[in-house]
Amino acid sequence: MSVSKTADGSSNLSTRANPFTQMDKTIAFLRASWDEFQHNVTWPKFNDLQASSTLVLVASILFALVVGLIDFVFENGLNAFYQSF
Repeated sequence: MSVSKTADGSSNLSTRANPFTQMDKTIAFLRASWDEFQHNVTWPKFNDLQASSTLVLVASILFALVVGLIDFVFENGLNAFYQSF
C-alpha cells in the first residue's frame, strides 16, 4: 500500500486519521463546561436574587396596568365615537 505524499513530502495520512471521535469531543466539552461551572461562575447572593425578582414583578405589574389603561381608554373612546353616528 502506498501513502500519498503532499508537496513538501510529508504524508497526508495524519490529516485523515482523526484520533478523537465525536463522543470524545462531547465528553471533553462536558468536562470543560463542568469545570467552568464549578470554578469560574459567580453566583449571585439570595438577597440580590430576591431584589431583582421583586423589581421584575413590580415592573411587570406596572406595565400590565398601563397597557390595560390604554386598552380601556381606546375601547371606551371608540365606542363613544361609533355611537355618535
